[in-house]
Parts: sequence; C-alpha cells; structure tokens
Amino acid sequence: MENILKGFSRANHVGITVKNLEKSIAFYEALTGTRVSNIDEIGGPRMAKTQGLNDTKIKYANLHLENLNIDILEYVLPESEQASYKNNQISAMHLCFEVDNMDDAIQRLKEIGVEPEGEPIVFQEEDGLKSGFGTAVAYFRDPDGINLEIIAPQGPFKRKNA
Repeated sequence: MENILKGFSRANHVGITVKNLEKSIAFYEALTGTRVSNIDEIGGPRMAKTQGLNDTKIKYANLHLENLNIDILEYVLPESEQASYKNNQISAMHLCFEVDNMDDAIQRLKEIGVEPEGEPIVFQEEDGLKSGFGTAVAYFRDPDGINLEIIAPQGPFKRKNA
C-alpha cells in the first residue's frame, strides 16, 4: 500500500526512560549486540520547556540499530517516577525487535538472563487473522519493566524493503 498522503514516513528513534543509565546500557548492548555510539547529558530550561517541565537534566545514550535508533534516557532532574503498563492499557507502547528465527532469539534472551513473559506463539488461523500465518512472537521486559517484543514476521508483518 502506497503512502497517498504527505506525512511522517520514517521513524528516527524510540526513547526509553530508565532508572539507571549504566545498567540499561549493559542490557540493551547485550540484547542487540550493538554498542552505544554516544553517551552525553542535556538539560536546562530550554530543553525542559519542550517537555512541559520547568527544568531538566537528562543523562542519555544513543544506540543505533540497522533501521531505528534507541535513545536510553535517565532523568536526573526531575527524578523519574516508575510507571507500569500492561499492553492492553491505553498509552502503553512497546518496542519490537525483528528476528529471523524465534528459537534462536529465545535462546539469546535466556543467555543474557531474560525470560519471556510466556511461551512464544506462531500465528495460525484460529488466532483470528486473515493473513500473516507463520509469524512468531514473544514478549519480555527490560530491567525497568518496559514492554519489549520479538517477531519473526511473515506476510503483512514483513516490512517493505526489509
């Protein structure tokens, strides 16, 4: 399906707010097999205003994947508050990593100490889909409880030009 409207057609990054930047860098580097490219800080009233805050100080790291960047953010000022979302709650979001083989991906998760939230499933007709059969998915969480997913896509779940 072509984009018929002029709009936002590329994603640059997803930002993930964490409790401890160093701990999360270690987790996401182990998960992705990619090193962060930059560690820095930003803050002050000008940055705070873009987020509806009075003042802010953010320690962050940039991790560049093949098709998306991940910004790992630790708010020093104001101090972060723990949020907890289930996938069915409005405003909940998750980050999904594409894999070629679900069994290999689950093994990799276990090697870095991560247990999936449940058994992976492979989409079948009984799941109510019209297409995409054979797509495998599993969900897990990062050290701060952030919802993450892995997908071995088939049919309409495959990205164009992937």
